[in-house]
Parts: sequence; C-alpha cells; structure tokens
Amino acid sequence: MPHPADPEFIAPEWIRLHAEAPREAFDLALLGPMRARLAGPGLVWHGGALLDEESVMPVYVRRIVHEDDGAMPARLATLLPRREARPAFVFHGWGVRVYGHLLIEMLPKLLLAAWFSPLLSGALPVLDRQMPDWFSAILHDHLGIDPEQAIWFDSAHEQLDLDRAIILPLLGRRGGYHPLTGSLIDDFIARTTRPPAAPVPRIFVARGDFANPDAPQRRYVNESEIAAIARDEFGFAVLRPETLPFAEQVGLFAGARAIVGPMGSGLHNAIFAGPDCVTGVIRCHALDQSAIAALRGQRIGLLSEGIHETAPQAYRVEPDRFRRFLAALLQS
Repeated sequence: MPHPADPEFIAPEWIRLHAEAPREAFDLALLGPMRARLAGPGLVWHGGALLDEESVMPVYVRRIVHEDDGAMPARLATLLPRREARPAFVFHGWGVRVYGHLLIEMLPKLLLAAWFSPLLSGALPVLDRQMPDWFSAILHDHLGIDPEQAIWFDSAHEQLDLDRAIILPLLGRRGGYHPLTGSLIDDFIARTTRPPAAPVPRIFVARGDFANPDAPQRRYVNESEIAAIARDEFGFAVLRPETLPFAEQVGLFAGARAIVGPMGSGLHNAIFAGPDCVTGVIRCHALDQSAIAALRGQRIGLLSEGIHETAPQAYRVEPDRFRRFLAALLQS
C-alpha cells in the first residue's frame, strides 16, 4: 500500500501501520450450497457456529462481535427464525445502511456474482429490509437485481434459515483487495457511468450538514474554510456526493485526477477513479482508503497531523497545514 513519509502530515504510527499491513495473496471461493442462518447485520451461522473467517466477516466486525462477549449473538438468537427453502445467495453485510460499506464490501461481491453467474443459476438474492431506498435503487438500476425476484429478510426482527445458501466471499481483506476486483470495477464503470457535461479533474468531498444516524458522526467544524482553500487556491470543485444520482457520482469520480476529503463514505468513491488520480485523506482512522488506492494504482497522501479534536467526533483542521498538504499532494 502506498504511504507518505512526511512527518509534517502523517504520524509515525500511520507509516508503521502501512508498513506492517499483511500482503498475503488469497483465493476466492463461494461457500455452499449449504444450510445457513442469517441474523442481525450480516452475520451468518452454519452448523450452529458463527462464520467469522476473514473471507466472510470483515475484521472490524469480528472485533466488535467478539469484544461484546457474545452479547450480540445471544440477543440475535432471541429473534424468531423463519425458514426459506428456495436457493439463495447472500451478499449483504454489516453496513447495509451506509454507502461506503456498499462500495467497499457489497458492490465487489455483487460484481463477482455477475462474473460467475452460472454458479448461481436459479439462486435468488437475499435482500435486507433494513436497506434504505437509495441502496435498493442502486441494486435495481445498476446491478440488475429485481426486488420482486428476491428473498427478503428483516435483520432487525427475525432470523432466516436458508436450506440452500451460497455465501459470497469478501474481496477486500486485511492485506487489501483481490486483484480481480479492479477489472470488475472497470467493467462496472463502463456500463454505469454518466459522464459530467464538463470534466471535473479535482474533487473536494464535502460533508456539509449530512449525517447518517447509522454511521459515526465525524465532522470537522471548519470545513467551509478548508473547502474554500481547496476551491479558491487549488481549483477543486466542492461536491457533496450524497446529493447526486449514483451514475453521476461514478462518472465524476471516474474522471477525477485528484480527490481530497475526510475519511468516509464519500471519499470511498475514489474506487471508481483510475491510476492517474491522487487521493488526499483528511483525518485517517483506518486503512480502507489505502486499500482502495493500492487496488486502483493511485498515489495517496494522509493528513493526520494538525487536526484538533474540539468535541466528541468533531475536529478542526489547521488551514495552513492543509494548504501545504494539498500543495505537496498535487506535486507528488
């Protein structure tokens, strides 16, 4: 994974995390058909055991599930089960109400399913009733999933016993993405993108007052000042991705040559950008964006320094340091 080394912008521990990130190759395998039980947000049981291998459960979810000493699985076990005999494939995961989780976890699974569609012949997708309307619309409009031809499951109120389940694997793991993911994304871009009327080579991802109650509320209080620096001094277009149709988002980010913004769902749109793009991450707190950059062959810079917490989940970015960071990023 690429990483910066300038201590003015990035703390030593972040350099170390990148240097120590595992890079083992891994295989992709669909599990099943088999009996499986779904409960809660993307948790899968087989033979009475929770499937927590990295191929099925993201590392961060495994940490959450096991740190609560089994309280979550015990609570989910109290939900009434419902049986489904039709063959099914399972792609949804923990973050069905969060756009970034769709991009980095569930979209690659669905593209893999389309790639190997003969292996899923006759199997219906399992859709979670907790998915918001925008999620369902993307599935229908761009991934060919008809909600009328699906098995619906309400993860908040029931368990679902599947007699013939196929579990799609995660394409992104601790060591990064499987190489196949890149070509799957490229094919998706080619058939999905809605190019902008005019090129937008530099994108600054703004959060504004957007807040998803199902995701951490990370907000920097001087965003307008930081956005103005990016716009007025470096020629960035300030975008709020959640206000745009999905195909338009894909088109904008696919054509970008520089993308800057806070770590989060909006910045994950860089997965649609190509290797001639550079990404700048404000207040990094995970390696997700670095994994995207490595997959897409992008240069990346991380700004962890000059950021001051002003309240829980609220912070301020030093304008002058951001200015220097952006100048260095664009010259890299």
